[in-house]
Order: sequence, then structure tokens, then C-alpha cells
Amino acid sequence: MTTEEIRSIGPRFLKEQDRLKGVPGDELCAPNYTAYINENPPMDREGHEKMAHIFFGAFPDLNQTIEDTIAEGDKVVVRFTARGTHTGELMGIPATNKSIKVGGIAIFRVVNGKVAEVYEQFDEMSMMQQIGVIPA
Repeated sequence: MTTEEIRSIGPRFLKEQDRLKGVPGDELCAPNYTAYINENPPMDREGHEKMAHIFFGAFPDLNQTIEDTIAEGDKVVVRFTARGTHTGELMGIPATNKSIKVGGIAIFRVVNGKVAEVYEQFDEMSMMQQIGVIPA
């Protein structure tokens, strides 16, 4: 694959995630797909799907805007901003109807045109402050 082809996979993955309100399928995820998100234990696609359903259930209008994309070798890095409204329960926290704007970075390792690993960090503390669970 060319660098440009690999570069396109990260933004495509996040856009599909927003559209599906979950993890993309076999067209974008390698069979051995593993996600490393913040300080959570590594997840296979099924585990990541469960986490995504919880998150999109709490923020059903969540949308990730791509801010920057960089590719080198078999990796693509995407800096994004996630925006949404907390209208559903999140890990026992009742809906607050407050909006969030949270920055994050995802690093995708691509093998044969599919995501084998994703390492994602987003500002969970800021998100909790914005919904009023943690003082600012």
C-alpha cells in the first residue's frame, strides 16, 4: 500500500465508527484487531464494540472531527475532536444533557489494508468535567 492509502484508513475508521455508532467490520478491521484505549485493558473487536455501544449510548450524536492526519510506514496518526451531548447513561452517570468537546489522538497500525491495532488517548478528565461529574 502507498502512504496515501494507509493515511486514508485512520479517518475512514473514525468516520465509520461515527456512522455505525460502533466499531467498523471486517472491511476495515484485521482478524486479530486489538484496541488500546486510554488505560483500559487491551480489547479485541468484540470488547471494543461493547465499549463503543456504551459510549455512543451516552452520546448518541457523537461526531469525531479529523484535525490532522500523519502517516509513516504501517502507521497512521489521527488527531481528532469528539463532540456530543450527554443524553444517555454513562457508566452509572445519568444523562446531564451537557455538550462535550474532547480532543484525542489515535494511532492505527495497518496490515494488508486493515487496522490491526489502534492506540487511542482522549481527554477523559475534561469530558467528566464538562458533564459536571468532576469539578473544573
